[in-house]
Amino acid sequence: MVETKQLRIFKTIVDVGSFTAAGEHLRLSQPAISQQVRALEAELGVPLLVRTGRTTRPTPAGEVLLQCARQVLDKIEEVQRVLAEHGSGRAGVVRIGTPEPASNYLLPPVLAELKHRLPKVDVRVVSGHPPVSLARLHAGDVDIALLPGPVEGDRLRITDVGSDELITIVPPGHAWADRRRVTAGDFANEPLILYDRESPITVRTLAFLLDEGVFPRIAVEIDHLEALKDLVRAGVGVGVVPRWSALRELAAGALFAVGFAGGRMARTWSLVHVDGHGQARTTRTFMQLCSELLPARLTSGRESSPGEPRLRGLP
Repeated sequence: MVETKQLRIFKTIVDVGSFTAAGEHLRLSQPAISQQVRALEAELGVPLLVRTGRTTRPTPAGEVLLQCARQVLDKIEEVQRVLAEHGSGRAGVVRIGTPEPASNYLLPPVLAELKHRLPKVDVRVVSGHPPVSLARLHAGDVDIALLPGPVEGDRLRITDVGSDELITIVPPGHAWADRRRVTAGDFANEPLILYDRESPITVRTLAFLLDEGVFPRIAVEIDHLEALKDLVRAGVGVGVVPRWSALRELAAGALFAVGFAGGRMARTWSLVHVDGHGQARTTRTFMQLCSELLPARLTSGRESSPGEPRLRGLP
């Protein structure tokens, strides 16, 4: 008899493209994943997956099973959400995937208001770069993802909630502290403190520089924004961060913000969920609060920070 666990494993392999990646997302060993697939193929009497290079894709029979598996698993998850909302006095569960900076700086006020409106809701936030969050979304490990654009993928419903911008941060007394904008060429001889290389922040930063033929002088690579800001304050180099992640330092004059010429570092943030999945009340409430609270938070600090008087009065 076909088990839902086997269907979930099969679907995850197809979504992420390999047995190894599926094992990582489901927290199962590769031998355990392979054993379940063999058992499923033996039960159905047909091969379901084929390896092409490093990618695993479904066979024609696997394509048929994939459609059925998605429908079955979607219905099971919908029933679980509905029962969670009505059983034992619980308000339900909302599982959120988002990059770590957003979970640290953007989500706390949204989650506080969510708990105020739904005190019994069970909130789970899982940090990860966009590709990881999207894989978790397709695997059913999270209900909703808050991600910077561009977001691409099949069977996704995307709702924009606001825009932000990446800025360069420099310490007081730096040669750029009184400047309104910098160009890619300005970075040619400037030490750069680089955030996590897989982060959308760094992907956008390096694309901006390399597209203009500038190869940055990387002083330090570090995967924590608070430590990055400390290094900038210490004069080790300049850094690129979302404006909303440095509001306290800018307001105190501990750091100065410099924009990018041409507006190329503006980003759109979106709520993403799998199309066709029913949304529980808790998830719908979370999405509503994001739409209400995040637009202002994403753009906060553009004109009011004492640490950047040169930007006052700009549009």
